[in-house]
Amino acid sequence: MSADDIWNDLFGGFDSLNRRIEDMFRQMDVSGPDVRTYGYTMWQGPDGVRHVKEFGNSGSQAIGPAGPRDPFTDVSDDGDVVRAIVEVPGVEKQDISLSCTRSVLSVKVSTPGRELEKDIALPCEVDVDSARAECNNGILEVTMDKASPSSEGRRIEIQRGD
Repeated sequence: MSADDIWNDLFGGFDSLNRRIEDMFRQMDVSGPDVRTYGYTMWQGPDGVRHVKEFGNSGSQAIGPAGPRDPFTDVSDDGDVVRAIVEVPGVEKQDISLSCTRSVLSVKVSTPGRELEKDIALPCEVDVDSARAECNNGILEVTMDKASPSSEGRRIEIQRGD
């Protein structure tokens, strides 16, 4: 038996398997309204508490209408700035509603063709008044300055009641 015969015996079937897999992917419609996503994200809040949050429109929500979808997001701590990137394809900036607290950025989109909604946990507290947002080609970028560390407190004198 030659080396070519051994090679074909071991790996010859992969060509037909690869063609069958490619055919299956071509037959799937991954852009239709019934596409489901699922995942989870883990983070540790500024208070040291660990959190796990599911995202997507499947999993426990798989029964019934899909409802708003979770947009794909990325949050980074870039020195003095916290940056959140949110994918909002096919959405105009006037259709995006943003709100922010010191620890959560909320994004909501509700148009006839698209419904997205997500509360994004921030890695640290931010200065809400410093938030800036830009939307370009379906990518929303929100930058926020980190909040200054809270003061260490002060002593409070107790007054005598008369």
